[in-house]
Amino acid sequence: MHTIRSNPRLAQLIWLFAAAVFAADLLLPTHFDIVFAYLLAHFLAIYFREKSDVILLAVITTTLTVIAIALKPHEAPFEQVLMRRLPPIVSFWAAAFFVVRFISLREIERQQEGKFEALFQYATNGILLTNKEGHIIMANSAVEQLFGYASGEMLGKTVEVLIPHRLAQKHEAHRQRFHQRPQPRSMGIGLDLFGLKKDGTEFPIEVSLSPFSSAEGELVVAFVVDNTFRKNYEQSILQKKQELADMTAALRELNENLESKVAERTEELEQAKNELSAALEKERELGELKSRFVSMASHEFRTPLTAVLSSAGLIMQYADKADCANVKKHAERIKNAVNSLNTILTEFLSLGRLEEGHIKPQSAPLDLPACVENVHQELKNLFKNGQTLQYSHTGPTSVRLDGGLLKNILINLISNAIKYSPENAAITVQSTANESEARISVRDKGIGIPKSEQKHLFDRFFRATNATNYQGTGLGLYIVQRYAEMMNGKVGFESDVDEGSTFWVAFKF
Repeated sequence: MHTIRSNPRLAQLIWLFAAAVFAADLLLPTHFDIVFAYLLAHFLAIYFREKSDVILLAVITTTLTVIAIALKPHEAPFEQVLMRRLPPIVSFWAAAFFVVRFISLREIERQQEGKFEALFQYATNGILLTNKEGHIIMANSAVEQLFGYASGEMLGKTVEVLIPHRLAQKHEAHRQRFHQRPQPRSMGIGLDLFGLKKDGTEFPIEVSLSPFSSAEGELVVAFVVDNTFRKNYEQSILQKKQELADMTAALRELNENLESKVAERTEELEQAKNELSAALEKERELGELKSRFVSMASHEFRTPLTAVLSSAGLIMQYADKADCANVKKHAERIKNAVNSLNTILTEFLSLGRLEEGHIKPQSAPLDLPACVENVHQELKNLFKNGQTLQYSHTGPTSVRLDGGLLKNILINLISNAIKYSPENAAITVQSTANESEARISVRDKGIGIPKSEQKHLFDRFFRATNATNYQGTGLGLYIVQRYAEMMNGKVGFESDVDEGSTFWVAFKF
């Protein structure tokens, strides 16, 4: 775009030219009509600054034209000569009107250019104007300061000098594609763009493109914004967000740890409560056991001791009379009473050792039939008149068990069968063994156990209601069960009142 500027020196020459035309018009003969030469002066008036000067020129040239025909000698009448000069005079004013209109448009254009210049130069954002080849043809001071260039230093350079070297080649291809389909848009949507300062420093930028056509060809206006503050702000926000996330995670972990600690403390309190309850229950149970033990012991010890005391006194009387039969009879009563006391003390001792955890099973090869026969021989003196023991075995005779514990189990089961069976009754003992299991059963013809009381049979100090006339502590079957469990075994029974009972014990290998 080219704008005609006013020129004071040229304006002076125009006035001189008008004066020269006037002088020539006066001096030249009438047939030399050069009045139209004034038109050149009017057209050159476009270089005037003020519109009033153009009007003044039209007035003066009109006046000079009239003066010239008035002063020059002429053959035709004055009115006729004046009429011949009327068309040039009209052309003067037409040219003056054209020039005035032109100067008005020039003033409007100058005003628009001033506004554009102010907008372009004083804009806070950087503005670049580039052609189709990417050369910078205009750059405002903001973009020059942004990239560190002096005033006018960027003109003529390609926009790739403002882009980091690693991206410049790709940008050239992007620029060519943009000119194929130009439309207003932002560069690098969703991407981080960087600019390159003159000193080689990179910094984040944001660029918007607006293409337009002009007499100079396809041009592009690029608006460049320094994004450093926003990026730093975003980075600060991301950092704060990360710090907040870390703090949240730390608080969550602290909360989880706190909840875990609370759960642990609650569990510990619950466990302590349970332990305290168990201890109180055990204390209550021990108190109850102590009471039951005292009651039972006072009864069970009193009976054999009374028998011993009375029999000892009778032996002294019969000894004086030399009555050997009665002496032997009461000596046997003393022996039985002492055996009963020994059994009671043995059961108490076994219970104490069990409760204190002093008994540890020691498995070893054991001849099962031999063990049963050995117990049979030890208990022969307890058999009532006519009682017998019938024993049978099936399978291998050697098993791997703790001989001492098994012997105590057999003594308890067989002695109970002897105690509760009537005279002349047969006590049946059966044993079986294989590679994985051994089983022993003892059947008697005794009083049996009531169905309603069978569930308590293995409780400590429990005695059935129909066994109150028989000596016993109520500990034997409890001890049998504990011994069996210690050797990976279990105890069971079948019983009917007045028909007898069958107790069995089975061990897994």
